[in-house]
Amino acid sequence: MNKELLVLELEKLHLDVSKVDLLEEHMKATLKVNESFNLTAIKDEEKFRELMILDSAYPLKYFNFENKKIIDIGTGAGYPGLVMATLSKGQFTLLDSTNKKVEFLRNFASKTGYFNVNFVCERAENFARKHRGEYDFAVARAVAELPVLIELILPLLKVGGYFIALKGSKGQDELIASKKALEKLGGEIHLLDKYDLPESHEQRVNIIIKKIKETPKKYPREYSEIIK
Repeated sequence: MNKELLVLELEKLHLDVSKVDLLEEHMKATLKVNESFNLTAIKDEEKFRELMILDSAYPLKYFNFENKKIIDIGTGAGYPGLVMATLSKGQFTLLDSTNKKVEFLRNFASKTGYFNVNFVCERAENFARKHRGEYDFAVARAVAELPVLIELILPLLKVGGYFIALKGSKGQDELIASKKALEKLGGEIHLLDKYDLPESHEQRVNIIIKKIKETPKKYPREYSEIIK
């Protein structure tokens, strides 16, 4: 996917494309750092635009994030969180447990003038215990299976908030396995959106979960307990 086609696809999502050059700069910085420190398995710019940038922008079509607090769990090199922060007016927290990734993002943001993003290096379960009910929205992409993510993320959301899980073709299978987690942690399925990316035709499943009641205080547990 070239830059021109990326712009056209973002416009189809009714997004402001005036900062596409900044997304391109972020992509080039990611690929440059990736030469010495693993940030992504995708090293080709044409594929990167579709599989990383465009894919990360899709959550913006579901809600208006202006003046809302959004957290990206396991942000890695900033996908989807920094893409969403570039294309919207929300207040973002990008969380990752790997310090090198967070420092890369901080350095990039300081050079390019991001004022709507907070970068945090911490394990998700520890952060969630200290920031219960603070966020309107949460997103996660390529981090963990859905039952694990539900336990890590729902405690962070306000009642009435939404978790958007960006998944691949196996997303529906993970959703079936998440029934008990949703019941215990106070969530329900709001929307299941299946689509194919325009060039590669890779299938995507975005699962939107609404928090309908408070999550019991004992969650999240230690990560080793969650993955059991």
